Amino acid sequence: MAQLNLQRNTNVFMSSVDLSNGGAVTSLRPANTWQVEILAGYAVSQATATQDITSLESGLAPDRSQQRFNTALNPVDWNFQAYLKPTGLEKTSGNTKVHSSSNSMPVADWFMWQALMSNTSWTTGTDLRSAWQDDGKFSLATRVAAPNSATHTANFPSSSEYHLYFLMDNVVYQVSNATVNQATVDAAIDGIATTTWTGFGTNLVELRASARDNAISVFGGVLNSGALILANANVGTMTAQAAYHPWNQYSATGTSSSANFIKNRLSTITIQHSPSEVGGGVTFTFPVTKLSFDYNNNITYLTPEELNVLNSPIGQFAGARAISGSLSAYLRAGSSDSAQFLKQIVEDTRASSALTSNANLRIGGSTAPYFAVNLPAVHFELPTHTIDDIIGVSVNFLAQETSKGSGDELTIIVAK
Repeated sequence: MAQLNLQRNTNVFMSSVDLSNGGAVTSLRPANTWQVEILAGYAVSQATATQDITSLESGLAPDRSQQRFNTALNPVDWNFQAYLKPTGLEKTSGNTKVHSSSNSMPVADWFMWQALMSNTSWTTGTDLRSAWQDDGKFSLATRVAAPNSATHTANFPSSSEYHLYFLMDNVVYQVSNATVNQATVDAAIDGIATTTWTGFGTNLVELRASARDNAISVFGGVLNSGALILANANVGTMTAQAAYHPWNQYSATGTSSSANFIKNRLSTITIQHSPSEVGGGVTFTFPVTKLSFDYNNNITYLTPEELNVLNSPIGQFAGARAISGSLSAYLRAGSSDSAQFLKQIVEDTRASSALTSNANLRIGGSTAPYFAVNLPAVHFELPTHTIDDIIGVSVNFLAQETSKGSGDELTIIVAK
């Protein structure tokens, strides 16, 4: 009897190497292939667009038939959740907190964030190419290359494409030309900080024959011959062939270390809001009961509409970038607390207050480990009350550029 494939045995990898189209096993290296440790509840699928043609005519024996045709393959949809884990690899030079490649990689899924936010691929194929900056920072604003930090712009026409490999126990699927469309950070106070990643791809391919053996030879599992192969992770040598970089181990100045979890209960938010274009703003700092942050590229795909063939997506374009979030807090009186913040937002009669408002989200609190998001221009919607045993207030917000075209809606800073 064929063996069942268990969700709990799933492994996910992101790579620039295309195994389904003949990529060599020796091309897989820690410099271009990274593991993503995911939580239960992931999904990956590809559906078809269909057309139904019906017949309906008069008479005693009418043709009442129906036919269905597959017209196109929709883009692959994938999503998974991973813990938000600072690595300590925050520096681009020096003797501490620096990777052997001098690339800043301050969070375990740094490459996913770069694929989401930047036009610069995180790998050249043989070398790492991080666009993260010194001190674990990622400024979204357009910038030129700096020492050990790649050039970057967030105003790109189409997203960088990679390949995702889902090793589902004994079955290996490849999401070809995968794009990272959206990241949602959840900082609910009763849990551990996580990021939900969603994206697309052009094709979902089950690897078979030599392509499957190539994947198994690196990721581990049972070869087509029945032989058991151990995974070949390498944390120290980025150019090692037929290997990948593991999720939870990192080489900092030659010493292997692991990433830390972030405890959401310590999270805080600092908001500055000015009720008018003149005068200083009021700073509000208060604990939250719920906090979320979302970055969405709004990617769309182009698919031909030729007759009598099964059409496939031929390309993708990035839409309007949306950086938003929400927070909930207990309703507390005080000059810098949530009740005063609600009052000030309600009394602000301007159509937009983004250029006189900013926010700093510190997921994990003010001391490391934390994942901080600074939003220099924020539009707050009118807060709403939540009536429960303890009365609360909730508000949605949208980050904006400080000037049109600057692409500077946010700066991320990560510390371990």
